[in-house]
Amino acid sequence: MLVVADWAHYSWLDRSQPARNERARAEASAQLLGQYPQLAEAATAQLPWFSATLSRPAFARLARLSAALARAQSLRLVVTAQARTELESAMGACPVTALQCHPCANRSDLRFDAPVDLFNRHTLTAAGLAILMRASSGAGQRLWLQLRLPREYAQAAARWRLPDVAPQAALELVGEAMALLEARRRAC
Repeated sequence: MLVVADWAHYSWLDRSQPARNERARAEASAQLLGQYPQLAEAATAQLPWFSATLSRPAFARLARLSAALARAQSLRLVVTAQARTELESAMGACPVTALQCHPCANRSDLRFDAPVDLFNRHTLTAAGLAILMRASSGAGQRLWLQLRLPREYAQAAARWRLPDVAPQAALELVGEAMALLEARRRAC
C-alpha cells in the first residue's frame, strides 16, 4: 500500500508537499486508492518495463527524450548555438547532436494532434508522457504512468490523442529513448 504514495507525485494528493513519514504515506496511499480504485487491481508488477526502475527525474527525462525523438527530423533545423543551448536546457537530457545524428532523424516526424514546442520543457514532457502512455498496454499502466509525474503534466498529456501513432511505433520510440538515457547514465 505504501508503494502507491511513494510512486505518485504529491500533486495527486491533497497536500502541498510529499508524504515523508510512514503514517502520512499510508494516508496518502489510502486516499489514492479511494480516488482510483483501479490502482488496487493494477499492481506495480504491471508497470511497463521502461518505467519500473526509473526515478521521477529520469522518468521525466525519458518522456522528454521520447518526444524529442518523435520530432527528430525537425531537430535538424536547430543549428545556432543559442538554440541548441535552449533546447538542451528544455530537454535536460542528452546533447542535441546525439538526437540529430540518431537514425530517427532520417524518418518523418511523428504527427501530433497539436504543435510540440521543443523549447518548452512542460510541453515536451507532456508530449513525451503521451507517447509513453501510448506505448503502455492498458488503462492500469497508463494510470500508473500518469501518477509518476505532476498532475499538470498528466492532464496535458491526456489531451494529446496521437491519432497517427501506433502503440508499437510508440514502444519502439520509447526503447530508443531508453537506450539514449542509459548511454547518458553510463557516461556520467
